[in-house]
Amino acid sequence: MFNRKELKERAKLVLMRSYSKVFLACLAVNLLSGGGVGFSTRKLKPEDILEMPPQKLFAVFAIVSAITIIGIALSVFVIAPLRVGLKRFMTENAAGDAQLELLLTPFSENYKNVVLAQFMKNLFITLWAIPSILPTVVLSIFADKIIPIIDGVYAGSATAIAALLGIVTLWIVFTLILAVPSIIKELQYVMVPYILADNSATPWQSALSKSKEMMVGNKWEFVKLILSFALWYLAANLLCCIGGFLVTPYLETTVCELYLELSGRTTVNAEYE
Repeated sequence: MFNRKELKERAKLVLMRSYSKVFLACLAVNLLSGGGVGFSTRKLKPEDILEMPPQKLFAVFAIVSAITIIGIALSVFVIAPLRVGLKRFMTENAAGDAQLELLLTPFSENYKNVVLAQFMKNLFITLWAIPSILPTVVLSIFADKIIPIIDGVYAGSATAIAALLGIVTLWIVFTLILAVPSIIKELQYVMVPYILADNSATPWQSALSKSKEMMVGNKWEFVKLILSFALWYLAANLLCCIGGFLVTPYLETTVCELYLELSGRTTVNAEYE
């Protein structure tokens, strides 16, 4: 089990000598990850879609499909390897002065393996998340039947409102419960990008297995570590949302220090209170 305070102290020491470079690395990756391809249009209502001529409807469908495919392709083949590159930069920077060019190393070193490992990681997390959409599917199927019944029986009374709130509450509770397996998988595989950053030739099965081993007994502590940055991001949002970019280097460096500690490679010594 790791000590959050010690990790943050080591992260601060790293940032004291290289904050600007870490900031630029995180900013570049986050902007590319959050950018993507998109288009703006007025909000379409169901009746608008039904009234569209077949040619226009086909064109809208084709555009949306193309944008979706391009977004997925960018995520798999560009953004995922770039995130591994960020971890490579962070681990090298923890030991000394790292170069920003390290962000691009996954594209020149075992690129196919990095893409495959990241894809398999995300695939397993997504598959485990499928049950969490079941409450939404069930609610969408039966909502048209349940709501008229409640409204007809209780005719807009407080009991009807309570019944609707009860249904919404059950939907939220079951969604959260069914989302737990995917959250656990996300926590188990959180170290995969770092493992690939250390050795891009690591087979995806080994990368996932090693990450699971590293996170045994550390998943809840990792959640608490991430939550400990909540106030930082809350304060950052007061800066017109740009403050989050200033806090991210601190978070990334701290998580990097966690990886180095779990892998027995702590590189910075600090005095703690």
